[in-house]
Amino acid sequence: MNSVNIIGRLTKDPELKKLEEGRSLCSFTLAVDDVHAKEDRADFLRVTVFGTPADLCERYLRKGFLAGVTGRLRADTYTDSEGVVRYPVKVIADNVRFLQWPEQESRDAASGKKASQACK
Repeated sequence: MNSVNIIGRLTKDPELKKLEEGRSLCSFTLAVDDVHAKEDRADFLRVTVFGTPADLCERYLRKGFLAGVTGRLRADTYTDSEGVVRYPVKVIADNVRFLQWPEQESRDAASGKKASQACK
């Protein structure tokens, strides 16, 4: 089984690319707090989203926003310029939940509601 669920904050604005076949690819990095660490520590996980959800992520997510991701891990392999073999791990998202909406924050704070939206 290969399944991952994470919640974190974007470290920068998402990057959108169009693939040759016209499908969208969106990439971003989430800073995920390590709640089991004895001191403040975060893991920085690269997330990739495809298709319509990729377009929605690029449109609505911004640096610092809180997002939840459900997906699977993928380990790639490449050799860097110094000849060292690298094995970066990234999350391929099946579902991204927007946990923060900037235009709703002030309204929700006043009403006591929390904003949440999912894209699949």
